[in-house]
This record gives sequence, C-alpha cells and structure tokens, in this order.
Amino acid sequence: MSKCPLCFSDLDPTRARFHCANSECSEESTAEPLAEAYLGNKFTVKQHREEVRPSDFRGTWRPSGDQFCTSCGHEMERACTVCRYQIPQDIGESDVTCVALAGARATGKSVSIGVMRLFLEKLIEELRSSLNFEQRYSRTDEREEYIEQILTGNIYPPTPPGTARSVMYSLGQIGGKRRYLAIRDIAGEDLEVNSSRINLSFLGRADLIIFLFDPLAIRSIRDALENLIPPQERPSAEQEPQRVLQNVLRYIGSGRPHLAVCLAKVDALQTLAGHNNPISPVFANPGTTLVRESTQRTQGAGPGYDVDAAELLSEEVRSTLMLLNGTVIVNMVENPANKTVLPHRFFATSALGDAANGQVLPPRGITPFRVLDPLLWIFHKKGIIPAIVSAR
Repeated sequence: MSKCPLCFSDLDPTRARFHCANSECSEESTAEPLAEAYLGNKFTVKQHREEVRPSDFRGTWRPSGDQFCTSCGHEMERACTVCRYQIPQDIGESDVTCVALAGARATGKSVSIGVMRLFLEKLIEELRSSLNFEQRYSRTDEREEYIEQILTGNIYPPTPPGTARSVMYSLGQIGGKRRYLAIRDIAGEDLEVNSSRINLSFLGRADLIIFLFDPLAIRSIRDALENLIPPQERPSAEQEPQRVLQNVLRYIGSGRPHLAVCLAKVDALQTLAGHNNPISPVFANPGTTLVRESTQRTQGAGPGYDVDAAELLSEEVRSTLMLLNGTVIVNMVENPANKTVLPHRFFATSALGDAANGQVLPPRGITPFRVLDPLLWIFHKKGIIPAIVSAR
C-alpha cells in the first residue's frame, strides 16, 4: 500500500497535492503546522496546489505528471495530502513499508538501524534488485548518523527528543512492483512520557513497530552481569520497559500495526551460559534459537522466510521473558487493556554482538545477531519475500 514516509498515512487515491520546492522562488513561504508537528521543527512551502479526481472518472486515476510553479517555473514536487511532506512522484503505483523503532533510551534503536541497513543491502541484492537511500524524503543524513558510526567504531549519538529521524529507501522493483521502505527512529525520551513534543500518532499507522526491550533494565539480570560486561548506565523508573510499552500502545490507539517485541542486547544474556544463574540453562543449550543465528533462507533463486523457525524463536523468547520477570510485557501484548490484540511476534536481537564500552563500540568489531529478523517478518507479510518450510 502507498503511504507517506513521514506521517504513515495512506495515500488518498482521489487527491494529489503539489508544492514548489525551489528555495529561491519569489513566492512567500507558508508554514505547514501538521508537518511541523510530525517533524518537531519548522517546515514551510512555496506555491502549492491540489488536483482532485473528477467525480465521473472510472478506473485507476493518476494525477497529471508535470506540475510547474507559476512564479518561478520550477517543477513542483508531490506532497502528502495529510501532513504536506514531500513524497515520491511514483508513490501512487508503489508499495511503501512503514517501520518505527520504539523503546526506552539506550536500547540500541539507532545502532540497530545502521546495522539493519548493511544487512538489508545484501538481502535486496539477493532479491535481484538494489537498495538506494532517498535523501530527499528522509530527515537525517544516513551516512553521518548511521553508517559512519560503524566504520569509525564510535557509539551512536542518541536521537534528540522532540525531533524526527527518518530514513527512506528505494528497494527497486520486487515482485512486479516498485517498493520503498520508510523507517522512523523515535527518541526514548519521547516514549517515556505521557505527552511528547512530536506527534506520535503515526505509530498507529505503521506496518511494523519494533519494540526493543533491554534485559539490563531488570535489576537481577544487571547484577548478575556486573563483572561480565562493561558498566552500564542504570535506567530510571521512566525507562522501565513496561512503562514505555504502555505509552507506545496508547499512541497506537485503534491502529493495527504488526508488533515485534525484541529482547535486545541478547549478547549480554548469552554471557550467562557458563555461570550460576536461573536463566543460565537457557543459553547453555546449544540447540536454542537464542544462541543460533538465522539459517540461510532460500526459496528457489532468492530469499524466503522460514515460518517454522520464526515461530520457534518467538515461543522461546516469550518463555525467556517470563523467566526474566518480563511477564508484564507478555501480558500487555497478549491481553491489552483495550482488548485489541495486535499481530505480534517475539524476537531476540543484538546489533553489536558485544557490550559497548562507554562511547566506543566493541574493539573486535561488531557481530550482529538476528538483527534483520523483524524486517523479514513484515516483508513476508507484505509479499516481498515468500514463505519456506523448514527441513525436517
């Protein structure tokens, strides 16, 4: 389905909006309050106009291809009819997958995006297409904010509260349709409070919400790992996973996104395998999916989604959350207060494969673990990759 990469609203098939993007246009700029609410900062446009499908039109309607500003003659850009943010010209014939990363501070949302991007490029190549960053429709510098951090070995800067960090990728032609991927990175501070300076209603219109749950937020686990990993910042009460998830579910409202509950930084728990801890036997078992990377997913000439293996992982992570005193998380997902159970699945991920030491990434480099699994799930649900059955 076609969606706006900023507000995640469905494209209106009966209307199209255009605005002049020429900064040197002599026409007076006008503010777009709704776009500013989603962005967290100022957003203005020059000349703009809308085109409406004729009432007697039958069939698939497409707006006029060429629109020019009458003030400067510059070609106009297509914009979302809801938030007025710019969108690709071919969005009406394209499928846009909208993903939001949510979680408390220091759960690794930003670093996860950077690492996912590296794995995503390989996946799209296997689908016989190519991945391209769409700077015009993104609200961050992908290389500076995500890629360079991996290359230099520095820890990722936190997402500033009250602002939008969003990236949009073109996935090329897959399955006979043009595909885009839009990812929004939400500051933990915006999810730890009941009201944010930024409009977070887009969560209810996302295709997928990746909720990162940090096991180190549980005191008993943090104490057990005290001498095994570098010292970690102690989370505040506002950073408790259940409190953040409660706010996320409230912002979702009546929406029906897929919800990926991710046991993040699982590398820290894998360290317990050889120690005396109630959950050590879980990670000491070499057969568990919690210590095994995803197996090669192939279907014919390209990638596929191993449904059986994904369901096994989900059940194992769910059971582990119960052992980690995360029962409240499971209950909030499976028995929500509004009685609307979202399509959900549990995951275990690690973007780094080892704990960061202060502002420096692991000195031996990063060894990501199952970081692409949530995206594979939504890609399967949207028909981008097919299902495969595990060999028995």
